[in-house]
Amino acid sequence: MNFDFKRGLEYHKKGQLDEAEQVYLKFSKENEKNAEVLQLLGTLYLQKKNYPLSEKYFLKTLEIEPNNPNALNNLGILNKQIKEINKSIEYFDLNIDKNNFLNSWINKSNILLENKKFEQGLEFSRKALNHYPNDKKIKNNFAIFLFECGFQNDAIKIYKEFDDKQLHFEDSFINYCNILIQTNNLNKALEVINKLLSFSRNNLNALRQRHFVYKSLLNYKKAEEDLLQAIEIDNFNFLSNKMLVEFYIDIKKFDKAIVYCDLMISRGIEKNFFITKRIISKIHVGSWLNLKEDLDAFNNFPKHENTSINPLALKYINDNSLFQKKYSENFWTLLPKNKSFYQITPNNQKLLKKDKIKVGYFSGDFGNHAVFHLIQDLFVNHDKSQFEIIAYSTFKREDEYRNKIIDNVNNFYDLDKFSDEEILELVNSHNLDVAIDLSGYTIHNKSYLFEYDISKIKINYLGFPGTMGSKKYDYIIADNNIITENNKNNYSEDVLYMPEIYQPFTPKTFDMNIKRSEFGLPEKKLILGCFSRIEKIMPNVFDVWMKILNNIISACLALYIKDERVKKNIKLYCDNKKFDFSKIIFLNHLEHKDNLRRISTFDLYLDTYPYNGHTAISDSLFQSCVPTISYTGNSFASRVSYSLLKYVNLEKLVTYNESEYYEKINYYCSNLNELKEIKEHLLLFKKNNIFRMKKFTKDFEKIIKLAIDKKEIK
Repeated sequence: MNFDFKRGLEYHKKGQLDEAEQVYLKFSKENEKNAEVLQLLGTLYLQKKNYPLSEKYFLKTLEIEPNNPNALNNLGILNKQIKEINKSIEYFDLNIDKNNFLNSWINKSNILLENKKFEQGLEFSRKALNHYPNDKKIKNNFAIFLFECGFQNDAIKIYKEFDDKQLHFEDSFINYCNILIQTNNLNKALEVINKLLSFSRNNLNALRQRHFVYKSLLNYKKAEEDLLQAIEIDNFNFLSNKMLVEFYIDIKKFDKAIVYCDLMISRGIEKNFFITKRIISKIHVGSWLNLKEDLDAFNNFPKHENTSINPLALKYINDNSLFQKKYSENFWTLLPKNKSFYQITPNNQKLLKKDKIKVGYFSGDFGNHAVFHLIQDLFVNHDKSQFEIIAYSTFKREDEYRNKIIDNVNNFYDLDKFSDEEILELVNSHNLDVAIDLSGYTIHNKSYLFEYDISKIKINYLGFPGTMGSKKYDYIIADNNIITENNKNNYSEDVLYMPEIYQPFTPKTFDMNIKRSEFGLPEKKLILGCFSRIEKIMPNVFDVWMKILNNIISACLALYIKDERVKKNIKLYCDNKKFDFSKIIFLNHLEHKDNLRRISTFDLYLDTYPYNGHTAISDSLFQSCVPTISYTGNSFASRVSYSLLKYVNLEKLVTYNESEYYEKINYYCSNLNELKEIKEHLLLFKKNNIFRMKKFTKDFEKIIKLAIDKKEIK
């Protein structure tokens, strides 16, 4: 071998590409027909991402050696990198046909996997194994294709073979663990990943995988330790830090999440992602100092960049329904789908005329929860002669309220008793006409079930205020004050419109002659109140409230906040802004009915923006009969209060910007007689609407039938 050429190879192996290039070019001038140096030049330019030059030298190689295996394989890689997938596959196929080249078998398999061509990949992998039965990469991909096509037991057999033979192939361990997690074999997954870590103790993928297993087993201490170890190994690693921040948010350790967000932002690592997570963490603990800077930064991000933000969290900080739709669409694609479901026969029968319409409600809130308090009497009033009602509880709430649902449906199922696969089998066996998702992207949901054909019609309703971003849902239920004709295209679902309001409620009777002293409230103060969660209270809205308090000596603000961290942060914010923190009354927890009685002693209820109070506004208006000032926007979450106020003929309490919001609150704080008149109006409304749920239920059943009729026409 020529000495200079040998030196070029040494440079190349060391990654000194510029030096190697000079040697190769010089040698190629002297040896124009040398296929080896031409192929090496093509490879070097491929590494430099100079794709035109790379292709030039690979094609020159093939002019001399038409079946050169390295040139054909690298042309396949080159075309893959420039997104010419079909051309890439053609080169791999040619190399397989001419040379039976192992790397081309593997590369084509990888392309089919990346592009989710699972059935094609399964057939191709079988052929590859006939030629290379012992290759670990081919066998690993074959197992993945098996699983993705629904043959999970066959996939597990292959991975168990890896395990039994102690092949120490990282990809197989990781993928085996993924399958075990998705099939809920968590203890076996832990065993497998521990085995990998026994011979690769600093393996980042394995540590992150084990974190997920521990988290699923609710061993949060061990889950945290694994991520902290991963960060200790590589503290600049984005994925490890991302997972740690998201873990802290999931377990509500928001202060710790903020610390790691700050650290990654200071390092300039994926700043936009960590700014987004810092916003979410801050609003959950009322850490409002410097929050505006983060919110301004978020609004200037490239559109829809941070797809990992839960669409529910987005509603706290954004009021653009089109923007929210894009995020929901992106988020839906990121939801984990259990591939074992694909082997189950879908429920794809046509709608048939039958005695009863079978409706399934899916919710994690069948118990003492805001959604339950709204919807409970819908189940009571359903016409059981026309409808068969099944309730699927995705989270078991052991309380007295739950029994009201159980007593008023035909069948009730606690889904936490079943694996995901068993759930799908169970639901499919019921042959539902309509499936109604009452959770959406809220906690304890099983909305991924709606990816599959669990019913003829699938509906998004009530629990999540906005679009799911998936055409898997046929409809969203709303009213025309929430989703207007002008913005209904900002929803992935078709809209089923309730004729009055979309929100159910049942007025509860209780003695309204209540003394404030019963609840430890000042008798002679003007009480402004808000019972929304802290994450709904944005600092600009809070500023309006506190400015009112500064202007009106007799006024105080009642908030339902229990977390001492939040109280401390609000005090820091008030001190910084020169607000009188002493005017805030922090209220303790009461049972729902007692809380309604307490709210009834307020003079004025204050709404939040951009995420309105929903059940909270229904409670203040229709239960406690308290005048309520709304702040209305563009999105579903910011228009619920408007819908409720319009329904009760109090549109005069609606505002559309911060200035109007301030002026209206200030006006009514100074005109107490008008507040008294509004309260009397609400008391009369309540008296006249005690039995409204019967009508609401009839209207609800009508639109369900309408949806069925539309489906049958299609």
